[in-house]
Amino acid sequence: MMLAICCLFWIIHLIHAAETDLSMLTADQTQIWLNAVSKINQNPRIEIIRYGEAIEISLYGDQDKISNENRHLFKQNIHKRIDCYLYKNQINSSYSSNIYDPCRGKLSSRDVPQTIAGTYVYTGNQTGYNLGLILVKITDSLYWFNNTKSYLFDKSTIIKNGTQLSLAFEFDIYYNSNSDLVFLNNKINDIIQQANIAIKPDQDNNLENFLFIENLLCQRHEQIVYDDLRLLKIVCTSKVTFKCPLEIGSTCWIEDKRLSNIQLSINSNTFSSDKTITVRIDV
Repeated sequence: MMLAICCLFWIIHLIHAAETDLSMLTADQTQIWLNAVSKINQNPRIEIIRYGEAIEISLYGDQDKISNENRHLFKQNIHKRIDCYLYKNQINSSYSSNIYDPCRGKLSSRDVPQTIAGTYVYTGNQTGYNLGLILVKITDSLYWFNNTKSYLFDKSTIIKNGTQLSLAFEFDIYYNSNSDLVFLNNKINDIIQQANIAIKPDQDNNLENFLFIENLLCQRHEQIVYDDLRLLKIVCTSKVTFKCPLEIGSTCWIEDKRLSNIQLSINSNTFSSDKTITVRIDV
């Protein structure tokens, strides 16, 4: 009898492993994974978070009805390799930087790492759940150019009124849309494709009184990183005209003015640039 069960399990394993790498899982973990995927909720759950910020994502809605022995958490990378982060409420020791909190059943971290992005499957009792995490990272650098030459821009920069420079910046979006859950993949891809960069007025920032940003051009580049994640890099350039609305002989001082007019829109979420600019504009 035991031999027949093992043979049946191995057949299921081979069929599933034709597309999915279950080599990191034990036999028991594999069976739990297969059960979770077959019984998963068909409503894709997507969370979009910002790199470096704190997160608190509750996974189990029926926390009180799930025993510790029945809580499991898996993550699938872009090559469809399955890693078990939590098995019977025991954290996998292979992941020293694991951000799962087994006491509260949450993904929790003070500082979001890039590798948290991706697709997750978790289960309790007889129910399977899915989670897609999309991570947005705004570049730490701005690149200024005067025509085709690099322009040194620092806190002591003095610019004449009407000067026009080129500005280059980028946004990074980390995700995975190659899981066993087709509906989740489709939802993530739809969100990624709709990501858009724009220059928009910020009601809390009067930056447009001093900087006129126009001719925004962006290119999208997709690649694979960390062997676990996909990356959409959106690289943009624009023309920036510096202006001081005062009379001749006057000076406008811009100190640590946040470039929040540069914004990424993705699935009804807006992420603004945190970079600041300090400049003196002479009329």
